[in-house]
Amino acid sequence: MYVSTVTISSKGQIVLPKKVRNALNTNIISLIINDQNQVLITPIHELGSSLASYSKDTDLSLEEIREKAWKNTILAKTNDFTSEE
Repeated sequence: MYVSTVTISSKGQIVLPKKVRNALNTNIISLIINDQNQVLITPIHELGSSLASYSKDTDLSLEEIREKAWKNTILAKTNDFTSEE
């Protein structure tokens, strides 16, 4: 067992000690707070199977999909703004 104290920043962020990050072996985690206000950190190693039902037939990389989504969101917001005038 490993015990460490971390500080919550003014932005609500914490830094996990390197030993914890190495033990988790992932950069995606799940946080659960139980009835005793204890925080359980669980590593998530594979998202693919849990998100498979959302997959689309595409040759685009995740970065390209993300960029396209951002552009579409910005365009939609811009159109909303200009239609209000």
